[in-house]
Amino acid sequence: MSGLMYDGLLLAFVGAGLWAHVSSSPSAALRNLATWVIIFGVLALGYSIWTGGGRIGGELDVAKGVSVGTNISYRADRSGHFFVRAKVNGTPVVFMVDTGATDVALTRADAEKIGLPMDQLSFTKPYKTANGTTYGAQVMLATIDIGPIRVKNITGSVLPDGLGYSLLGMSFLNTLSGYKVVNGVLTLYP
Repeated sequence: MSGLMYDGLLLAFVGAGLWAHVSSSPSAALRNLATWVIIFGVLALGYSIWTGGGRIGGELDVAKGVSVGTNISYRADRSGHFFVRAKVNGTPVVFMVDTGATDVALTRADAEKIGLPMDQLSFTKPYKTANGTTYGAQVMLATIDIGPIRVKNITGSVLPDGLGYSLLGMSFLNTLSGYKVVNGVLTLYP
């Protein structure tokens, strides 16, 4: 209660000072207010760019790669993960690249989005994860397009729960001629 009382007194004191300033010189107060609005606007814009409006992993859209010829590169987000915008069977999906995942692993939501028949899938294939064993349904994905790279007939799995993002695993990465990470940039080679 005493903290609330202190905050109220402080607010009243600052408010009284501001009121006295505005009353004595309205034009100077307006000019000062405009200056502070501009300063806070620039800071807010900088913060927005830094943390990202089109967020993936809390940053500006790092999943939008940069193509150079037939290769495509992605910058890691601040946590060190790589996110990739792809099209699976023609439908946009955001993947987190995971070299520890055997297959391309789809979340239930992404599987439904690309039109897989969820009621016909059999969740019987065991996968060992950091959270223990889980079961997925093995599927065949007709195409995965990532920028200029197109791969056909990829083995994948649908996991019913436990994934925040679909995972771009080794069943896709092994079809490439190569991939490398240098200075926080992942490059995929067709």
